[in-house]
Order: sequence, then structure tokens, then C-alpha cells
Amino acid sequence: MKLIIFLLMTLPVFATTFQVQQVEQQLRHADGILIGHYLKKKYVQLEDGSIATQMVFRMQKEIGLQSDLLGMDEVFIHYPGGKWKDRIVEVQGLPDFIPGEQVVIFTRSVDNRYWGLNLGMGTYKVVRYGKDAMMINSIFPNEPKMGQIKLEDFEKVVRQIKGGSLKVVTIQQYPTEKEQDSRQPASQQEAKNRTVASGSEAGENNLGETGIHPMWLLVFLGFIGSCFRLARQRQ
Repeated sequence: MKLIIFLLMTLPVFATTFQVQQVEQQLRHADGILIGHYLKKKYVQLEDGSIATQMVFRMQKEIGLQSDLLGMDEVFIHYPGGKWKDRIVEVQGLPDFIPGEQVVIFTRSVDNRYWGLNLGMGTYKVVRYGKDAMMINSIFPNEPKMGQIKLEDFEKVVRQIKGGSLKVVTIQQYPTEKEQDSRQPASQQEAKNRTVASGSEAGENNLGETGIHPMWLLVFLGFIGSCFRLARQRQ
């Protein structure tokens, strides 16, 4: 696999010949599957000097791409070929996307990078036909058995072959600048609570110092009653 990628990226023009592969076959060869939206692309030069196209996707669902472990909702998928300074390497059969377009992509992991499996044949574009979301293959859109498939049916096939469901990618929510200004650190909030509590306790202590305790009031009333009875006995 590494040799094939190297050859693809070193030839100035590479004509790709595809052999039709069913969805099930591509799933077995794929390390990961992505359902998401295309954002942008750029050209990069790899460590060995070869050129690659790096595409960025916002993930909705995935399996095998470790979005939960990395804590990211975006992923880089690489394809051979591209432009770097005065070098141009053209590879026929690469997928072409419009920003915001929803896609399904099969991937392989090579040297700590995700690569698009089977170039355009491993790519499906998601379109709406009435109430159904349909996957349309980028290379063989009219192929009876693999060119078009319902997205719902595709997810069922993924569960059967991969032994697990495509997981929903949680998008990290960040507070706005206004919300951040209105929020107090825990230490400040605790200090504020202590200040309020101290003021309340001080009020209770002052009340206790200036008021008459009920026990002394009872003693005083009892003394007055005893004096009254003694005066009547003397009369």
C-alpha cells in the first residue's frame, strides 16, 4: 500500500483505472468511515518530499477515526497529488467537492495519516430524494449494485461488517465572550458566598447581644409575682 501511494505521488500524471468494488468489499478494506461535510483543502509536502492534497471534513458520524479520543470534530483526509511551488502532480480519479457538501468517505490509515480509500470510488456524495438520503458514488453513479444506496441501509451494512454502529460526533461547545465575562471563577463565587454568610451571622450575633433572653424574662416575672404574694400576706 505504501509503495502504491509513493508511486501515485511521484508520477507527474497518473491515469487511474478502477475495478468496480461493492460497498461491502470496500467496507472490509477500510480502517474508517466518515459521514460529514467537506470544508476546504490545501496542498502539503510530506516528509519524503512527495505532494499530497489534504482535505478537511467536519464529522457528523464516524467509525475508526477516534473522534472521542482526539476530542475533535474535524478530520484531515489525504489524497495523492497536488501542487507545491513549481511542482504539479496530477492524479486522475480524485474526488472533487463543493464546500458544505455532505459526503461519505472510506479511509485507510498509513503512517499516522488518514488516506481516502480507492480515491473517488471510495467516496459517496449524499443527496436527498424526497424523504430518503441517498449515497451517490463519485466514479460509478449508475452502477446498479454500488452506485446508489440509501444512507439508512448503508449504516445497517456497516453494523453487520464492522460489528459496531457509526457513532455520532459531539461538537464541542465553547462559551461566547459575553458569557465568559459574566461568569465568575469558582474561587470568587465562594468568596462572595462567604461574605454574604458572614454578614448574616454578624446580624444574628448583634441581635443576640442587644435583645433580652426569654429565660431572664421568666425569672423577672417570677420575682415580681413572689413580691406581690408576700405583700398580700402581710396585709
